[in-house]
Amino acid sequence: MKKVILLIAIHFVASGAVAQDSVMRKNRLTQSVIEQFWALKSNKEIKQGLYQAIYRRRVALASGNYANNKRIGTWHFYDKYGRLVQNFNYERNSIAWEIADDTLTAMHIGYGFDDKITDSDRVTKPMKVGGSYYGYIPYIKSFRLSDDYMGTDLSQFTAILEILVSPGGRLADFKVHIKSPVDERITTFSTDLINEDDRLFVPATINHKAVLSRIFVKCRITDDGELDID
Repeated sequence: MKKVILLIAIHFVASGAVAQDSVMRKNRLTQSVIEQFWALKSNKEIKQGLYQAIYRRRVALASGNYANNKRIGTWHFYDKYGRLVQNFNYERNSIAWEIADDTLTAMHIGYGFDDKITDSDRVTKPMKVGGSYYGYIPYIKSFRLSDDYMGTDLSQFTAILEILVSPGGRLADFKVHIKSPVDERITTFSTDLINEDDRLFVPATINHKAVLSRIFVKCRITDDGELDID
């Protein structure tokens, strides 16, 4: 019993030491999403400890831990309704669990393959680390609507984020398709805009062979000319 009490005491002392060396920070990722995390007092750019991303101040999209600015352990990712959609283990660099496709997770996401597929082929989709919402935030943040569109009725616009995923499970290219009542435009972005952790995918396969694939994410344009996921 004394040993248990001692271990508990050590835990609280260690936790207090971490808190003393860290500071809570908050950043706005999008109009709808705020991230909050612990960072070192000595360097507030280095994340250390619990990280969460919150949708509309009430729904968790991501929850996990950092050590010296590196994601560690198992992270949990949710959709904007608060339902768990994916667990990713950063120690093993693999998806531990992902929800099956249904109307909540798949209604705004489609997939494409450059290889021809027959009815007898065994096909698996590409998967984004971070789930069906949080995983795409770094991509939609890269976009801002051209100024010559501002002042128009943005509800008449459609926006599709297209991501090219290599057979090695890496970001190869991404672009945004914008269709308005008067024209269509495609904007291609540099992959350098995306941090290393956010370039990670599970590649698509056809008959157990990894192949080049595309992910199409249906988005909407906000009043400020930014993208948000439907």
